[in-house]
Amino acid sequence: MVGWLVAWLVSRLVDSLVGWLVVGWLVCWLVGWLVGWLVGWLDYWLVGWLVVGWQLGWVGGWLVGWLVGWLASWLLVGWWLVGSLVSWLVVSLVSLLVGSLIGLLVGWLVSWLVCCLVGWQLGWLVGWL
Repeated sequence: MVGWLVAWLVSRLVDSLVGWLVVGWLVCWLVGWLVGWLVGWLDYWLVGWLVVGWQLGWVGGWLVGWLVGWLASWLLVGWWLVGSLVSWLVVSLVSLLVGSLIGLLVGWLVSWLVCCLVGWQLGWLVGWL
């Protein structure tokens, strides 16, 4: 009777560990990182690029473009052309940097949350079953 109980406990432990290691880590790495990557990519474009980065880029680009254009007009260079080019360059750079940073951080955070909340729990559940 004791041998059967020990064998059953060992099999439960092995099943739980195998379920956690195999299923948990597979779900963690495959689903967690995939969802994190998708959310990070969407966040990069929607929030980082279009909302935050684009707005900051336009404000910074307008200010820098206006300043450079004003200085260029004193040097008898076309202020509108120079100001517009510099403004567009600042918009693009700021949007890219802010969007990349926000997308990377949010994607990393979401992937770890999915990994911890879904992957490991599902692995324990499958191993236990």
